Amino acid sequence: MRHTSVLLLVCLSGLSAAGAQQQGQLYTASREQLDVTKVVLAQEKTWNAADLDGYLALYKDGADTEAILNGPVRGLTNIRSAYHASFPNKDAMGTLEQSEVEVRELGPNFALARGHYRLLRARKNGGDAEGNFTEIFEKTEAGWKMIFSENT
Repeated sequence: MRHTSVLLLVCLSGLSAAGAQQQGQLYTASREQLDVTKVVLAQEKTWNAADLDGYLALYKDGADTEAILNGPVRGLTNIRSAYHASFPNKDAMGTLEQSEVEVRELGPNFALARGHYRLLRARKNGGDAEGNFTEIFEKTEAGWKMIFSENT
């Protein structure tokens, strides 16, 4: 299998490639890193469109898929229920901004994505929140899917 690489300019879209240390530095990202970065961008896009089910479709539908929300939640059905309870409408979802995203391969079928998030919303809907996220992805027949996520 041929391995394709593409040059990324680190400052594009506020995303940084793994290992890049200075803004504006060129970095050669692997195809896998680019594909996972696209999933992270899709998360932000679906969230900001108030498409919670679209956002949740980026998770792998597996019993061992886990999200750390108010505590650990396992299985996509349970994760979906927890998200819908916490974010019942567009106002509760607010606007998501992700930055400083780094993607690192963990072998041929797994990758780690880390970065910073800001959730902007009115005080009556929970107020703004920000922190860091960590996500683990698995390459499946349906593409890269999240199997673990945690916001701190």
